[in-house]
Amino acid sequence: MNQETNQEIQKMYENRSQIFREFLYLPLFYLIPDEIAVKRKLHNFPRDPNVVVMSEHWREVYHSKHFQVMVLDTWGWMMWQCLGIRGGVDNYSKNDPFVQMVFAIPMWAWLIDEMGITTDYLASLAPGTEVPFLTMEQAAHNCDQIAKRFWNHPILKMREVWEVVKNHRCYKDYSSQASHVKMDFHRQYYHTRAKTKVEPIIGAYGEDGEEEVIHAPYTQNEYAEVETKIWFQEFLDLLSEKDRKIVSLLEQGYIQEEIAQMLGYANHSGVTKRVQYIRKLFEQFRNDDVELLKSQHAEVKKTNKGNGNNRSSKNNKNKNIATK
Repeated sequence: MNQETNQEIQKMYENRSQIFREFLYLPLFYLIPDEIAVKRKLHNFPRDPNVVVMSEHWREVYHSKHFQVMVLDTWGWMMWQCLGIRGGVDNYSKNDPFVQMVFAIPMWAWLIDEMGITTDYLASLAPGTEVPFLTMEQAAHNCDQIAKRFWNHPILKMREVWEVVKNHRCYKDYSSQASHVKMDFHRQYYHTRAKTKVEPIIGAYGEDGEEEVIHAPYTQNEYAEVETKIWFQEFLDLLSEKDRKIVSLLEQGYIQEEIAQMLGYANHSGVTKRVQYIRKLFEQFRNDDVELLKSQHAEVKKTNKGNGNNRSSKNNKNKNIATK
């Protein structure tokens, strides 16, 4: 009798495990900490895995494109912070190989499965058992461990892949926004601050029948990074304190909606306008209109100061009138 009961229990567990394997990304979801879940509006999703699997409504939510994209975007952003790659994920374009990998959610599901965080574990939980939210510290620790597994995996060999990617960067790897990493690439590749600049060369015909643009390779300059930081700081000095804060937050990987909340804007459109202005200003700066921009900046400051003095004089005049 006991043997038959054990066999039934084992069969029931196998059936549950099979059902849970259809929810491949569920373990990833439960690794998202409470603070980020609230920001990404994922906190109302059931903490009991059995509710997700057994409820028709929550199965539909889980399999919806919106939920899958939200989990993918959140998990990719979390892991990028732990990979140690310079700059925020928004500094790079979708063409960057490591951006593509960081958002390859099946790979992360496979990695954490190897580490013992599996759908089988969720299937073993009794109905009514809720998976508690992780704190930011706990989530950061988990992501660090997963990142170590990512870099040191004997099959993936990501350290070798990274060396190849790092040494063969191209302009398509970067997003359109201004960033230190993008400036470093431009400085090194095009020698934008050197007296003799590297010019693109029209080369042979490509596969599409059009002439290809060939760029001469650059020689690594040991002072390039320091020079770039000084050069970019010149640009930042032209910005207002709030605009500098926007650039800093973008570099850290925050999206415009989050920046709007942090800086007190009513919505993200205000940040979008500032980013457009910063990009336009940077294009002028990059084209060596530095002195013109500095003179314009000084004139704006002088005008603002003059307006402030006028307002002060007007206020004093009003006070004198009131006294009389």
